[in-house]
Amino acid sequence: MANRLPKYLREDEIRKLLNAPPREKIRDRLILRILYKCGLRVSELTNLNIQDIDFTECLITIRRGKGGKDRVVPVDADTLTMAEFYKDGAEEGYLILSERGTPISTRQVERLVKDYARDAGIKKNVYPHMLRHSFAVHCLKAGMNLRSVQKMLGHSSLTTTQIYLDITGEDVKRDYDEHPLPA
Repeated sequence: MANRLPKYLREDEIRKLLNAPPREKIRDRLILRILYKCGLRVSELTNLNIQDIDFTECLITIRRGKGGKDRVVPVDADTLTMAEFYKDGAEEGYLILSERGTPISTRQVERLVKDYARDAGIKKNVYPHMLRHSFAVHCLKAGMNLRSVQKMLGHSSLTTTQIYLDITGEDVKRDYDEHPLPA
């Protein structure tokens, strides 16, 4: 039985998904951006504390990720601006809260991602981990070093990260077939 390749969203689908929440739904926009732009697992997002974000250096420290390991991932300035606006003066505690003011659950994030994917017109069965896969594929397609992607994802083995190269290889073949070279 062949290894199944991870499912991911195309770049145009990611754009639609990130723009699906209304502008006033800052928390929801922030959730989608952090999952995709940082390649986080949903549990890492739900456990993210405000004090783990270095707003000056544009870095997020993921505490006790898979395997109990900590790692540091870069984050873009626009996402940090959104996070700063969303946290609205809170000094410590969880970054992402539910409507009731308690830490958001993985289940709530899963539902939110599915709902916004549907609203964006994406026909695939979208789930939070698909954004992590999309992050990895898009980083590699853009030419990022495999070792850097491994570190950002928190994979202990480069072999785990290499599976995303198989996806980009499929894309190259499809692109070649769709855009033949002139005679």
